[in-house]
Amino acid sequence: MKALVIAALVTAGIGSVAVAQQRTVRDMMNDMKARYGQTFDQCQALATSRGYRLSDSEQEGRLVMMFIEGCIMGKQQ
Repeated sequence: MKALVIAALVTAGIGSVAVAQQRTVRDMMNDMKARYGQTFDQCQALATSRGYRLSDSEQEGRLVMMFIEGCIMGKQQ
């Protein structure tokens, strides 16, 4: 019983650390903007012109971020 409680606490502790280390889409977008500057802004404008929405939604944010990453790498025209 004691081992089961300890195992549960360790598992919960590891899970909470993993969640705390996940970066939000907004954090990743801010990093890309800092790194690529004007190119990021141009690619973000292209994304919105193609119908991508800039929102706080995690799913929509990831889609926009993936589009912008592709644009920065030259894969969007």
